[in-house]
Amino acid sequence: MMDFINKSLASFGIGSATVDTRLSQERFQPGEMVKGEVHIRGGGAEQRIDDIYLYLMATATRGNQKSPLVLKEYRLSKSFVIQPDETRVIPFEIRLPLETPMSTGSYPVYLKTGLDIKMARDPGDTDRIEIFPTPLVQKLLKQIEDSGFLLYQIHNEHDPDMKPIPLFQMFVFRPTGRYHGYVDEIRVSFQLTDHDIRMDVETVRADRLIHSSFEWEYHNPNGTLRINGVAVEEDPLMKIQEMLSRRGTIPPQ
Repeated sequence: MMDFINKSLASFGIGSATVDTRLSQERFQPGEMVKGEVHIRGGGAEQRIDDIYLYLMATATRGNQKSPLVLKEYRLSKSFVIQPDETRVIPFEIRLPLETPMSTGSYPVYLKTGLDIKMARDPGDTDRIEIFPTPLVQKLLKQIEDSGFLLYQIHNEHDPDMKPIPLFQMFVFRPTGRYHGYVDEIRVSFQLTDHDIRMDVETVRADRLIHSSFEWEYHNPNGTLRINGVAVEEDPLMKIQEMLSRRGTIPPQ
């Protein structure tokens, strides 16, 4: 009788199994490995756990509202039965996608763990992680700041057409030096793969906008650089610096 009551309560999430994810660290860059353990403790009754899932989550703006987005799903275990008060530890190692956005206070990135238990409310756990840009992206962002701009906003926008992750992250800079009063802002976004990088730059002044794109392969940047789709056999960082140093990028009105 008591076992029946415990199983009935567990189906409502009362006395059910619990889950706690523990990470070896909390600071990462896109493409890095995340290592940790999922600790599962049985509840008041025997339960079959059909799956342990781990979601990489981010926050993005849809319309005028912020909402969570699933960036990637990882399956960590096959089905098993956990006994009352039993503890199981499931180690895991996952790779963050290169497209993982930088985390900010307004747009956090986190891992969500859950147990798939039939006829029961699934227990879950969330763990925020800090994501910093790759060294190359950090270098490019610093290059913009060194040219007389201040990073004042990072914005995630939901875009269902973006692959493989349905969002893009925009870095917005405003001028602080010689560009003040000449350029309103610069908006920068990046697309990274295992082989190449694309940097899109929008320069804004009043109602005028100039778009520039730079893309190149990591193994041969000087030989694969394309600016606005045109091949240019020069160093990408030097060409970007050249663009930033030309105040005439947008002609005065």
